[in-house]
Amino acid sequence: MQGLERTLHNKIVDFHVHIFPDDVAGRALETLLTAYRVEAVTDGTVSGLLAHMETSGVGWSVAQPVATKPSQVRSINDWAASHSDSRIISFGAIHPDCEDPAGEIEKLIARGLPGVKIQGNWQNVYVDDPRMYPIYEAAQDRLIVMFHSGEELAPFEEMKATPARIAKVRSDFPNLTIIAAHMGGYRMWDEVEEQLLGKDLYFDTSACFSEDLPDERFLRLIRTHGVEKILFATDSPFGDATKDIPRLLQMGLSDDELEMIFWGNARRLLGDRLS
Repeated sequence: MQGLERTLHNKIVDFHVHIFPDDVAGRALETLLTAYRVEAVTDGTVSGLLAHMETSGVGWSVAQPVATKPSQVRSINDWAASHSDSRIISFGAIHPDCEDPAGEIEKLIARGLPGVKIQGNWQNVYVDDPRMYPIYEAAQDRLIVMFHSGEELAPFEEMKATPARIAKVRSDFPNLTIIAAHMGGYRMWDEVEEQLLGKDLYFDTSACFSEDLPDERFLRLIRTHGVEKILFATDSPFGDATKDIPRLLQMGLSDDELEMIFWGNARRLLGDRLS
């Protein structure tokens, strides 16, 4: 295993992180930490993320911005497209109440951004609401869509992105490349097994804390869903790669399985961006 660790060092892809412009990072992070009642691993800035990547051995991080209001979409995407460090690959933001959501998807594609993040709970929209469908239609065969799936780190009144609702989107848009974060549904893994396990979509490993998802069940979900559809992720700054990487390394996965999770599956999705 030590040989594999050396091979993977600075090659691992963390497919789910959050960063903010320096001038708003403090306020944005404070809002999230207050809502989630957790501590942060980084300060939410690009430089803070890069420093943590050096410590953990992560080679690339994929930023997942969320627009909670339509007015935020363009400024978020301007910033997402401006990252100059090749080790950070950014998805774009979208909101169903944009004046022209399909047009915003076209702009993301023109800018070379590989996907969008949908966070139904923070965006106050059910992921299978018909208002979302023009976004999925425009993204099919062209962009990756990552969904927050399941519960939140702190209680919300109602979960708008459940595994069952994501299964409905999967059925209605068979050519949409979907990632269901948090192994298909944070703290909703019974429903994940009923609705999503084995289907043609990816899971990421973010926020799968051992107190919620013990190693034995985590491993079973990975192998039953298919290791070729699992992406390593932390949800930084709320997750910590220096803890999540060693946990996966000792879980009983083979070297080939680990390489797919840490790097190979991401390379299949992101191609030459990982260079």
